[in-house]
Amino acid sequence: MKKTSEINIRDPFVPLSDGPVTPADWECLDGTLYVAADGTPYLVFCHEWLQVKDGEMCAMPLTPDLTAAAGEPRVLFHASDAPWSKGGGDNGDCYVTDGPWMHRCPDGRLLMLWSTGGYEGYAQGAAYPDNGEITGNWKPSPEPIFGKDGGHGMIFRGFDGILRLVLHTPNENPKERPVFLPISDEGGTIRLL
Repeated sequence: MKKTSEINIRDPFVPLSDGPVTPADWECLDGTLYVAADGTPYLVFCHEWLQVKDGEMCAMPLTPDLTAAAGEPRVLFHASDAPWSKGGGDNGDCYVTDGPWMHRCPDGRLLMLWSTGGYEGYAQGAAYPDNGEITGNWKPSPEPIFGKDGGHGMIFRGFDGILRLVLHTPNENPKERPVFLPISDEGGTIRLL
């Protein structure tokens, strides 16, 4: 059975798409909806390292009703593009991509949170497009945001008004727990406070 991503709705929780929207012959996970400035919906997802060795972060346009792909997936970047990523496997040539999360900073710049294996365990990083939009050329950050065995992050603003990064750490089953880290997204980047 392949890993795929499909579109679901809630109340009740049921499929919206007629099966997976990711390519049938791809191993995919962590599909995340992003709506571009022009209104085009995209599914941002991981093309699994289990199939391609060097995990790919991909974006694929969706139909306006979110029920199907409206074009082919485009590779935004590979896990090994991040200088802080560390390959695994027998030959050290397998690189994971996990957990895309899209975020628009106050200055209008777009970024993507994502995770991979780093030199101190699972790591949370970011990637940035050169044109401020999903259609740009993407480049991972030169350093991880959190590099000590934690990742798969998302951003939220608490009831106290503080912006936080939530991620799980350690990356060891069953010890994984959420941690909530205060952050700043000023200047088009994520910084731990």
